[in-house]
Amino acid sequence: MRAAPSLFALALLIGPRALSAQTSSASLQHDLERLSKGELVAGVPPADSVAPGARSIPAGSTVKGAVVARGPVDVFGTVNGSVVSLTGDVTVHRGGTVTGDAISVGGRVKADSGVVEGEMRTLSSLPTLRGAAAAVGVRSPARQTLDAVRVVAACFAMLLIIAIGVVLFAGDNLDEVVRTIEIRFASAFWYGVVGQLLVLPALVIIVIGLVLSLIGILLVPFVVVAYTIAVAGLVTLGFLATSRLVGGALYRDPAAPARVHALIALGIGVALFFFLWLVAALVTWAPLAAMVVRAAALATTWVAMTLGLGAALVSRAGTHRKVAASTRPAELASWMTPTPVTGVVAARRVGGTREGR
Repeated sequence: MRAAPSLFALALLIGPRALSAQTSSASLQHDLERLSKGELVAGVPPADSVAPGARSIPAGSTVKGAVVARGPVDVFGTVNGSVVSLTGDVTVHRGGTVTGDAISVGGRVKADSGVVEGEMRTLSSLPTLRGAAAAVGVRSPARQTLDAVRVVAACFAMLLIIAIGVVLFAGDNLDEVVRTIEIRFASAFWYGVVGQLLVLPALVIIVIGLVLSLIGILLVPFVVVAYTIAVAGLVTLGFLATSRLVGGALYRDPAAPARVHALIALGIGVALFFFLWLVAALVTWAPLAAMVVRAAALATTWVAMTLGLGAALVSRAGTHRKVAASTRPAELASWMTPTPVTGVVAARRVGGTREGR
């Protein structure tokens, strides 16, 4: 029983120190993260290897990697990396060499006839992680250009794959939309404009109609998804039809099979529309030029999509055959013959009766 008070007193003595040590270790780890990401110091050591107090690099010795200390740092030898003092001065003495940066937080950096190949920086405090993330996220102009070109190339490849599928499995629908653009160009464009304006209002009306019914509420998510897919499909089909029309104006080969001709013309048309986007991606390093070319590419693409969307709406996604050419379907021709197909012509029968008299 006498040992209990002693153990309790020992716990009171050790507990705060352990808690303080744990808090200090977490703070040090946070400082090292800010140092690595905010000041871009490479090779920052782990927190358990950074002891409190001063540190000295003896003459004739070489240290590989960054040196971080929680106290003043004196460099007499060579450090192949950066030297950082979190709470004191950094002094590079005669004969000492630092191949990286010399950084002092709350102190000074002094090169006493020593050599610092990097920067000599004095900070009042370490940058926050938000600033660190922003600094790390900065990309060079070449990197920005390369990323933009990759995005354009990926979109072009994806649209080509969709185009091949449309030509193979919905070629007749695509042909009808193309014919609609050729014959009803102006009306197709205005139908496309009106269709764009009514996309959201139509969806709102459909959703309201479903909400008013008890069972329809359960169908709202599925209807929204189906409506979105339908609109995207119409826009894609219309854009591909416009692309094929443009490509067909440049590629004419009567000897080529119909599907091969359609596929080549479609590929040429899509490539022409993506050309402006590629130019905009290549001049990303020049923001003003990129903005002008991107605006031209956006306007051209919008006109093509609007025209194609209107043609898709007029032709009911290419299912309303020969309506684009304002012709009647073939099955209506059976009753349009000038004389009956079978039987005797009435005029001749009347004439024959008169001759008999």
